[in-house]
Amino acid sequence: MDNTKTPNPSSGIDPDSDDVYSVEVVRPVGTSHPEYPSIVYSLNYGYVNGITTEDGEPQGAFIVGLETPVEHFTGHKIAIIHRNNPCEEKWVIAPDNTPYNKQQIEEMVYFVEQFYESSVEMLNEEMWDAYDQDENKLGYEVPRSMAKSLDDGVYHIAVVIYTRREDGCVLTTQRSRNKTYPLKWEVTGGSILAGETPAQGACRELREETGIDVDEQSLFLMYHYRDDERHCIYYAFRAEITMDTAVHLQLGETMDSQFLHEGEFVKLIESDRFVPSEQGRFALFNERIVNSLFRN
Repeated sequence: MDNTKTPNPSSGIDPDSDDVYSVEVVRPVGTSHPEYPSIVYSLNYGYVNGITTEDGEPQGAFIVGLETPVEHFTGHKIAIIHRNNPCEEKWVIAPDNTPYNKQQIEEMVYFVEQFYESSVEMLNEEMWDAYDQDENKLGYEVPRSMAKSLDDGVYHIAVVIYTRREDGCVLTTQRSRNKTYPLKWEVTGGSILAGETPAQGACRELREETGIDVDEQSLFLMYHYRDDERHCIYYAFRAEITMDTAVHLQLGETMDSQFLHEGEFVKLIESDRFVPSEQGRFALFNERIVNSLFRN
């Protein structure tokens, strides 16, 4: 791994914002823990300038959203990791306009936190509207952290976006090393936020994960499916883009992208290199998806 350090990539941060902190990095990406050499840091770790803990120790912080070593960084505090044994806190600092949820943070800090009894507290947790099985809103919101413990009959809505270029190739992206299913390929997707429609959520997810801007009118509904086991209602859309549309990957989330023709795409999605959850939905709606992407 190239351990060349970048001085400070945190341009665009408002230094007067209440949640902005500067971190001096002591363990850059790719380095080993000084006492436990087998622990290799996949995130930059350092100490927050001017902040000490109740014990008088410097406040430790993980920096998410960067995959290269840095010497120092200024960003937003988005989460706190609470360790119970020993009792201490670590902060999570992220670049501006880089949204993360609790599951993503847990995945990224797992390389260290697997050795502790700890929990992640999101400071601005993503909220979803709660729906019944007929997609009527139930009048309250649920935090993303409750996704796996929703009551029977309660659902949230998620979207999947298959992005097709005008030459007929479909976009796939590769997950970061820090995520579950590391380095596996996927199409764009995620849950819609409280107050969003499925089409609005699809446009936002595509923009956040790939930097691609589309409007709702350019989306084509491919399938609509309720998964009772996951308490989730899925909307899958096809989005159309031009040949000159650039892809800008979300830091910490994706690390590569490729556009594939039909044969390459089907071979990939049916292989063990693809995220299993979307493989299952592809198996259910194989003919409909292939016809929409490559026959339409």
